[in-house]
Amino acid sequence: MATTTYTLTCLTPVYIGTGVQYSKFDGAYQDRHWQVMDLDKVLARGADANALARAMNSRTFSWSDWLGQQQMTPRDGALYTLPCPQDPADTPVREAMKTVYQQPYLPGTSVKGAIRTAVLSSLLNEQRAQQTFVEEYLTLCLRARDVYARIEADRAFDKVNVQRDILAQTLGMSAEQARSYQQTLYRILNIRQERLRETRTWRDFQRRLQNLGRNREWLGQPVERAVLGPDPNHDLMRAVHVSDTAPIALEQLAVGLVWTYTLRGNRLVEKREQDGDYKAFVEWLTPETTLRLALRLDDFLFTEAANRDLRFHSAQTRAVQQLAHTCNAYARTIITAEQEFHATHGLDILRDVYAELAATLSALPDGAFLLNVGWGGGWEVKTIEDLLHKALGADGFRQLRQRYRLGVAPRTGQLPQNAPFPKTRRIAYEGGAPRWALGWVKMAPQEG
Repeated sequence: MATTTYTLTCLTPVYIGTGVQYSKFDGAYQDRHWQVMDLDKVLARGADANALARAMNSRTFSWSDWLGQQQMTPRDGALYTLPCPQDPADTPVREAMKTVYQQPYLPGTSVKGAIRTAVLSSLLNEQRAQQTFVEEYLTLCLRARDVYARIEADRAFDKVNVQRDILAQTLGMSAEQARSYQQTLYRILNIRQERLRETRTWRDFQRRLQNLGRNREWLGQPVERAVLGPDPNHDLMRAVHVSDTAPIALEQLAVGLVWTYTLRGNRLVEKREQDGDYKAFVEWLTPETTLRLALRLDDFLFTEAANRDLRFHSAQTRAVQQLAHTCNAYARTIITAEQEFHATHGLDILRDVYAELAATLSALPDGAFLLNVGWGGGWEVKTIEDLLHKALGADGFRQLRQRYRLGVAPRTGQLPQNAPFPKTRRIAYEGGAPRWALGWVKMAPQEG
């Protein structure tokens, strides 16, 4: 196994959360710092637990005020303290991943997830057969209800030839095309055609077809299985092992403001609705923070001996063994698209951020690569959006969005006309103004 130690450098703020959100009952803001309170510490200094419980029943409770009455400051009772540009007030503060000793780190699973998306994109772009599979699969998801209704009406859950005719008629295609779609359907439903006349098999087919495409959260799984491997034991990403980063000092963490921007007309603006502002405070790793992690490639999985079982083809092997090239190609696609988006919609500071990222990408030394990790990168970073467009075309992609309510207007349930998708971006603030995209890191192999 080839193991390489990498220096991971945060090029923009990076946030990976625990799921915990701190409210004003959990922390205090004072002197441009956010302080998470430690009840044990507060009580150890002589505070009355019952009096504190009564005070916290009030909506106007403030740690700073209450501790002042006890002749204490928030720092006296703080578990930890972080720089914070403004008072979060009633906006929750999202906790970042840390060790039990309050040392920030990045989990290897988050880094590997970003690599996985890049590998998936590379393989789909390179292989026409996989693109055809995606097109057929998504079309079947969109029309699954119609296909199911016809098969049910004809009582044809165990009839291969009738199912093929129904696909041809429902999808408006030739018998030969319908044959290909039929094989894709059996593949994604994990049905063996030769056993379809068995009661258990056709009932499984009936149940799985009825549920096909209903849950958008699981929409990408058949694509991943088709491209990367049918199960965990045969998954291409078994060959990539990424450690958690070594923990670093708490001083590399800060609380920052992230605001969701949306298009109004043709310009990006802060999203504000009747139910409130779309903003969040998060504990993020600051730009230029460096961490270290180990990345190991299991070369044995690409040997002839392993290939008898795993059967990884040459494109899969190349995508992993040339990992820097694979990840940089995907990063370039995202950076170029985002630079154009922000130039078009009037947020010049973000256009400049992506221009800087593009310059960094062009100047990378051998073996280094860029990734977008963690929360806030957006739907367009974490999915294969460009491939969905290619597979379905403009009309098909619009149908997909309508089917899964991606970007529909909340009041009408309809898609806005002629609006790009996605039309929102999460933007990190600095000095009270928009400044950063979230989640961009550089991975550089250490020498020696």
